[in-house]
Amino acid sequence: MMFYRYVGKGWLFILSLVFLPIQLYAQDVQFSQFYANVLYLNPAFAGSAHQSRVIFHQRIQWPGLNAKYVTSSFSIDHYFHKANSGVGLMVLRDEQGSSTISSTEVSMQYAYELLLSSKFAFRAGLQATYASRYINYDYLKFPDQYTVNGPTGQATQEPFGANKVTYLDFSAGGLLYSEKFWLGFSAYHLNTPNQSFYGNVSNLPMKFDVISGYKFILQGGEKISSQTGDHEIYITPTAHFKAQGMSDQLDIGIYGLYHQLMIGGWYRGIPLKQYHVGLQNNESAVILVGFKSHGFSFGYSYDITVSKLALYRTLGSHEINITYVFNPPKKAKRKVRKLPCPNFDK
Repeated sequence: MMFYRYVGKGWLFILSLVFLPIQLYAQDVQFSQFYANVLYLNPAFAGSAHQSRVIFHQRIQWPGLNAKYVTSSFSIDHYFHKANSGVGLMVLRDEQGSSTISSTEVSMQYAYELLLSSKFAFRAGLQATYASRYINYDYLKFPDQYTVNGPTGQATQEPFGANKVTYLDFSAGGLLYSEKFWLGFSAYHLNTPNQSFYGNVSNLPMKFDVISGYKFILQGGEKISSQTGDHEIYITPTAHFKAQGMSDQLDIGIYGLYHQLMIGGWYRGIPLKQYHVGLQNNESAVILVGFKSHGFSFGYSYDITVSKLALYRTLGSHEINITYVFNPPKKAKRKVRKLPCPNFDK
């Protein structure tokens, strides 16, 4: 089973599995611009800009299929210098299968920053999430509603469960960083909450993320523009490994900034791994373009499907990110460390 959410052309028969009394597993949404949607990536990023920051992020996945996968998130965070702490609020909305299944999550985050030495610092973060999932049974189709000659017109006899479920979810993360290097780890769904509409049959398995990167500055940096970074030239290799349940995936690639222009590319998959004979762990190649200026940044990425799902003409996936980092008050003279992570706010 690959890490991404799968659906074939035609009706969403796979959705009927949520009613079967067997052990089922669900997986989290993943973003191609993982470094830009930082509060979703790791709660330790709350307040990491050392200023106030707002982020809007949206992903439209596989629009060529007879389905609908649209995920939108909005987050805001702030850093309190006297307390060495950051707080964040994130709202995420996910819709699957032409609004057949939808979910809304509201997360609160707290992160504490500890200076380990003159070169290294560590951030620890916690997250509490209230989640609500809804299902519309009117859109579901089952085999007994069809015959060789077409629809029978009769209602299905499958027993339906609840149409709404809510739960609390808890996560944690840590981040070690220096001026140019960072390494982070996060664990989500520590309490493995039940998200099933039909009894206790679908618990979210814990998800583990490891992120790392290094920023090679070719020109500029803090000496040229400490607030906007508009004159920077650098390249940043990044890696993001994630594992949940029986699935795992790796994003690896590089992005660069030339003054205000951002370009990059990633590969998602583990090409040396096979799920079974003839099915390799390949998913997509990602290309990125964007720009940033005076605290505002915009990024657009496109996923080129390289797995066997490409035979169904998925039309790839689209993602946009809009981030704005507010300038610090003029009276603030305290020099603070800023994460060198590739999240457009540097």
